[in-house]
Amino acid sequence: MNSTVVLRVENHSIYYNFSKNNSQFLAFEIDDCHLPLAMIFILALAYGAVIILGVTGNLALIIIILRQKEMRNVTNILIVNLSFSDLLVAIMCLPFTFVYTIMDHWVFGEAMCKLNPFVQCVSITVSIFSLVLIAVERHQLIINPRGWRPNNRHAYVAIAVIWLLAVASSLPFLIYQVMTDEPLQNFTLDEYNDKYVCYDKFPSESDRLSYTTLLLVLQYFGPLGFIFICYFKRYIYA
Repeated sequence: MNSTVVLRVENHSIYYNFSKNNSQFLAFEIDDCHLPLAMIFILALAYGAVIILGVTGNLALIIIILRQKEMRNVTNILIVNLSFSDLLVAIMCLPFTFVYTIMDHWVFGEAMCKLNPFVQCVSITVSIFSLVLIAVERHQLIINPRGWRPNNRHAYVAIAVIWLLAVASSLPFLIYQVMTDEPLQNFTLDEYNDKYVCYDKFPSESDRLSYTTLLLVLQYFGPLGFIFICYFKRYIYA
């Protein structure tokens, strides 16, 4: 039969409906359902340090290379691209992730709910493939110095292709990322009334598994194998 469990958490009550043979009432108390103040301080310190160093460090590197024309070689162009993608994460992702972690619900609207993971996925993909291109350029310079070597024009074309690939592979986040209160509909907590969470809602679990597997190969195993081959050949050559 249907029964209701009432969970009392400090001055709040959670009501959860489920089916079982007998109805029963459960009541218990816990000290607090929020992050301890010390944990919030540690997270704020860690996120703040990463954001500040990420913004200032990457921005300084980009300005230095762009202002000095003699530094605009293939490697440095790719490094600027890598720094720009890292800068996007520091500005567009980390602050929102920190607030979401602390507040435990999404407060930035549906547009940012979609944009935040999209930008993060794009940035990670761009960063990984920038490292792959740097490995290829170094490989050609050392292993085959008299053969084909990429020039600045090749670097710009490769960067454009990387960004197109990154945007295309990240589009599911724009499509399936949703801001909803659906995970909270089975129970109520006074503090979380009219609150929302932000998460990916794929048509099926198999679709989610297929996409995450694709990202794992695209962002990790594939680039890692390619970089390993390049640097292993350099090691043998040396």
